[in-house]
Amino acid sequence: MKVVVTFFCLIFSISFGFAQTVTQGPVVGAVTSDAASMLFFTDMPCKGELQLSAKPDFSYILAFPFQTTETLVASLQLSGLMPATVYYYKVIIAGEEQTPHGSFATFAASGDRSPFTFTLGSCTEQRHNDSIFLQMQAHQPAFFLHLGDWLYTHHFKEEKFYYTQSLEHQKELYRKRYEMPNLKKLLQTTPVDFVYDDEDGVYDDFSATSYTALKMTGNKTDMQEVAFPDSLRRTLKEGWKAYFPGYPSADSGEVYHSFVYGNAEFFFLDTRSGRSPNSEVFQQKKNGKWKYKVPENHHLLDTAQLRWLQERLQVSTADWKFIVSGVTFNQSYKKVLDIALRAQHKTLPNGMTGAYIAASLATMWFAFPETQTQLLNFCHHNKIKNVVVLSGDAHTAAIDDGENAGFPELMAGGLAQQNSKLAAIIKNNLRLNLWNRGGQGIGNDNFYDAFGKVTVHGKESVTLSAVDKYGTEICSYKLKDGFIPHTYKLKPRTKMQRARALKNLLRIALRN
Repeated sequence: MKVVVTFFCLIFSISFGFAQTVTQGPVVGAVTSDAASMLFFTDMPCKGELQLSAKPDFSYILAFPFQTTETLVASLQLSGLMPATVYYYKVIIAGEEQTPHGSFATFAASGDRSPFTFTLGSCTEQRHNDSIFLQMQAHQPAFFLHLGDWLYTHHFKEEKFYYTQSLEHQKELYRKRYEMPNLKKLLQTTPVDFVYDDEDGVYDDFSATSYTALKMTGNKTDMQEVAFPDSLRRTLKEGWKAYFPGYPSADSGEVYHSFVYGNAEFFFLDTRSGRSPNSEVFQQKKNGKWKYKVPENHHLLDTAQLRWLQERLQVSTADWKFIVSGVTFNQSYKKVLDIALRAQHKTLPNGMTGAYIAASLATMWFAFPETQTQLLNFCHHNKIKNVVVLSGDAHTAAIDDGENAGFPELMAGGLAQQNSKLAAIIKNNLRLNLWNRGGQGIGNDNFYDAFGKVTVHGKESVTLSAVDKYGTEICSYKLKDGFIPHTYKLKPRTKMQRARALKNLLRIALRN
């Protein structure tokens, strides 16, 4: 009898030791009105079934079988769903229900003008408290847009590695992010979309083939572009495709994409991996001073991505068109850069030189005037209305109605990060009203973690807001239907640029 008991105890311990469980996720993304993607990790290779039901009691289910990959990832494509419907889900492995259970709602059908709300933000440092996501969940967003600076690989004692050292490295980064306690709760009920920014890949402030290395010695600032192998950029994109449930990309091998919710269309850009080197707009003179001069063809988006964005904006039938950008768009930031360069050898109160600040600002849209002006003028000449920019990266939150930014812009760059107070410094210290609808430190002293919130009110208007981690609305602006940007001039610098500008004007005139 003792032998029998021992035998069954051994069998039980072996079975228990090899129990197959979900370790991270599920995470739901790429949601449409009739489909979605789901991704989760397991502790062992396994097969199982996802059960989906529009009824909380699961009295009627849709079953989707799955099998994990060799990297312990289960990736499912859920189809045959109904629009604007809440679906409850549970994962079954070896006959056992896994935890957590969850739910998500499919998107409203294209053209549906029912009101809806979504949230957005960037810069989620894992060492910060992530309670902001509990507040975000309380607003019941239809979905959450993470605009980048989420992986922060160098904050886990990984400085000796390239950010995108390997796909295995990428997998561990995503697993850690899915384990954040309050973000995890949000993702159990809310679809998410994400595209990486500079803190997520290769190195800080990276471009297509290099990253900008800044060094301060006393009151002097050195800028260098350091090349990296293209394999790192490919690994970054492959990691996004393997470990995040994203929408199909517009181009094979790329990550920029679009999706539709009701009467709104979203264009999620990759503003890092196709851009020109940031520092090539600076030239150092013999006296050691830096001069700002933008060279020809200095671009933020490569030709293919810019063409895709313009074409998609032109054919979109949505009432509202949201450009989702990892970096700040505001066209008037050039004024701030000019001030910083005038103080380039001075050490400012934040401990940085003016030149260092200027170089940091030159990662934004305004420092790529060909790309920015071409996009604004394209929308002006083609009468494309109601284009709104959603941006991050700046570690603070603010709103402009389009007067300064070019397009109306909601910047939300501090989900769980020390606030840069940049918008407040621009308004209160430099006396520049570049965020004319408010922001953190503009008429307030609110520098808590904050997220962006957008409510679409049918065709009539959208409300842009910034909300802090305690639920306080920091600033808000209602944008009414009909906004079209002004036309902007870009002074040609060479015969080739003048010829190109004339060609573009002729093309637009012939189209109209």
